[in-house]
Amino acid sequence: MSINIRVLGSTSSGNCTVIWNHSNSILVDCGFSPRYTAGNLAHHNLNLNSLSGVLITHAHSDHVNHSMLKKLVSAKVPIYCHSDVSAVLTKHYDIMLKAHELNLLRIFQKKVFSVGDFTVRAFQVPHDSRGGCFGFNLYYPSPTGKKKITIATDMGYPQDSLYRKFLNSDVILIESNHDTDMLDQSMRPAWLKRRIKKIGHLSNEQCAAFLEKVLSCSDKKPKAIILAHISQECNTNTHAVQSVENMLALNKYSEIEIVQTYKRMMNKCICV
Repeated sequence: MSINIRVLGSTSSGNCTVIWNHSNSILVDCGFSPRYTAGNLAHHNLNLNSLSGVLITHAHSDHVNHSMLKKLVSAKVPIYCHSDVSAVLTKHYDIMLKAHELNLLRIFQKKVFSVGDFTVRAFQVPHDSRGGCFGFNLYYPSPTGKKKITIATDMGYPQDSLYRKFLNSDVILIESNHDTDMLDQSMRPAWLKRRIKKIGHLSNEQCAAFLEKVLSCSDKKPKAIILAHISQECNTNTHAVQSVENMLALNKYSEIEIVQTYKRMMNKCICV
């Protein structure tokens, strides 16, 4: 009874991750077109019509594609989001009203809910998105013990209290957005650079330091760390991976696999 996780793409141009087992499949965010998403799902004999649900982290357009929302509602797929995120999406997208009418809009106020066979715990993360931004723990029972996947695609800064949400995960998906030197030297306006550093996204160094704390406090170590939302302008995959590799080597966590993500490419499938 394994769980599979695969990122269908992750940058400021779009974000979507699929998680599935023998009976259920879930999307985390829906930032790509229906054609792109469906085409990638088909590689694993999955399809949009059979999705158990979609978890929305926040309302930024790289995480919520309007055409994809329409397709999900047409396919009668439940859409799960926090009430504050729902309010923002409903203001911008009329299709959310139809989702509500069809009882497809599933608002979570309580922090624990179920999507198919998965138990989901939502937790808020700091990120400058109207309506807030949320990460997710997904749990699934297995003969070898409960499996845990932790996802935080956008995290403005490494809040001290957040590391507990990542403890004892089997897979961690976390952003490693920018290299600070590349950001400083970029042609981006000063206000945007400040925004990214203060409340926008984690740098490679912040990501590695945060993960070091998580791993040092965990009783079990993850099989894999997936590095997401790697900037196309202010970072490289090599820089992002090297930061985490150095941390893992320093702490002798050689058994943990680092998985890279890309702009529009199915990334390595992880099975736990």
